[in-house]
Amino acid sequence: MGRVEEDFGEDPYLTGQLGLAYVRGAQGERLNSDNAVVAEPKHFAGHGSPEGGTNTSPVQMGERELRTLMLRGFEPAFRAGHAMATMAAYHEIDGIPVTADPFLLKEVLGNEWGFRGFVLSDLGAIRRLYDVHHVAATPKDAICMAVRSGVDMQFYDFDHEIFQKALIDCVHEGTLPADLGRAVGSVLRVKFLLGLFDHPLVDPALASTVTRSPAHLDLSLQSARLGC
Repeated sequence: MGRVEEDFGEDPYLTGQLGLAYVRGAQGERLNSDNAVVAEPKHFAGHGSPEGGTNTSPVQMGERELRTLMLRGFEPAFRAGHAMATMAAYHEIDGIPVTADPFLLKEVLGNEWGFRGFVLSDLGAIRRLYDVHHVAATPKDAICMAVRSGVDMQFYDFDHEIFQKALIDCVHEGTLPADLGRAVGSVLRVKFLLGLFDHPLVDPALASTVTRSPAHLDLSLQSARLGC
């Protein structure tokens, strides 16, 4: 079954502006506020045009089309909105799985767009490098390949013990140099920005002052009247 209906639409500019608004609304003016959460645009990238519209199917497009149609919809969320996370998709683009693609996860996100957050794999995306895409010979190879390519955190593809041991083994083998430090630093940076180490809990009374508040209900009524 497909997930194309989850897209904002076919217009890359409009999609980019809607995504930007979502990111700004979610992250607010400062991440360490009780009213803010980290925004995680997904599925990065190209997931809106799989073969047959089927979820996880391959995407067949070159770099020009990818940049013109797919990346353009994401770019404002990162360049202007400074989204602090993203989810790397589990499909492949022109034969290259996204979680094994440093062009997307390092070059575009980091070098071109200045991304300073962390990259989370979609559920099963790292495991698929091994058992679906067949670009990794073992689960350990898949895990280390993903981290080397720019993934910072797994979405529980493997048991934590397996994931951790794979990283340790690759460090000892010398096949995972500075990338592990990048991954750990990316996750910790966002946690510090959120203030999780200083104030790990939010005010439990906050929801009752915000949920269905008069101001929000009035705005919803106004939006409905305007046909927004």
